[in-house]
Formats: sequence, C-alpha cells, structure tokens
Amino acid sequence: MTRWTAALSAAATAAITLTAALPAVAAAPLQRATGQAHSARGKAVNLRLTEKIRHKLADAFYKKYYGPYHPGTRNRVDGPEQVYYGKIRGATAAKDVYWAVGSIGVKGDPISYQDGPHVWRKRGHHGWEYRGDTGGCLAKVPKALLKIWHLPECL
Repeated sequence: MTRWTAALSAAATAAITLTAALPAVAAAPLQRATGQAHSARGKAVNLRLTEKIRHKLADAFYKKYYGPYHPGTRNRVDGPEQVYYGKIRGATAAKDVYWAVGSIGVKGDPISYQDGPHVWRKRGHHGWEYRGDTGGCLAKVPKALLKIWHLPECL
C-alpha cells in the first residue's frame, strides 16, 4: 500500500481502483463484439426476403434468361415466389456471398416455369447474378444453406 492510499478510506481506495480498471474492462467487450461480426466465416445465415430484393432477383432473371430473346417484356416476369434467401459469411461483409432459391417464370410462357427451382447469387456488394434453373437438383447452392432451409440437395 502506498503512503497516499493509507490516508484514504477503504471505499475510496476501491473506487479509485475500480475507476482505473473500468476503461480496460469496457474496451474488451467492444473489441470482441466488433471482431465477432465476421468471425464465423463460412457460417450459413437465413435472411428475410424484402420486396426490393425480390425485384432485383426478377431483374437478374430477366436480364440473363428472358430479356435478351424477348426485349420489352420485363413486366411479364412472374415472381420469384417461394424464395429461400440467405448468405454464407465471408471474412468481411464485402466477402459475404448471398444466395436465393425460388420459382419464377414469365406470364404467357408456360415453358418458362419448368425446371425450377431457380438459383441466384450475389457476392458482397455486387449485383445479383441469375445462376439458372436447377431441374430439381440444388447442387449449385452451398450445403450449409440447404441444411438451414431444410431442403434436400436434389428434389
């Protein structure tokens, strides 16, 4: 015990000691919390689909699959419906990979509804990419997502 603390009461000494320790204690959880944001790299996370994302999936489908052969028909795209949406965490948010699986087609074109479900992928902050129909086999989708969605690899 130092000479100056001998003159202080036990409560005052405890308060000084606690105050000196608090910045270190308070900083430790903050560092862990920010470090954990992507510490679960490779983990599958189920996400809630919004109408904005649904529209972007339809745009990607039209751009790659239907639009090049039928220009001016974007308003006929029906869906996607029954969509499963999630991500696989990357080392950073920019390296997360988002996946969507669902049914989609074009009104007035019954052939466009076959061979689903359809698959989309988005890497980090880039746009959605239509990966194609699956013919019932979801091998294009990470197994970790299929597991949390309770979907078999092949239907």
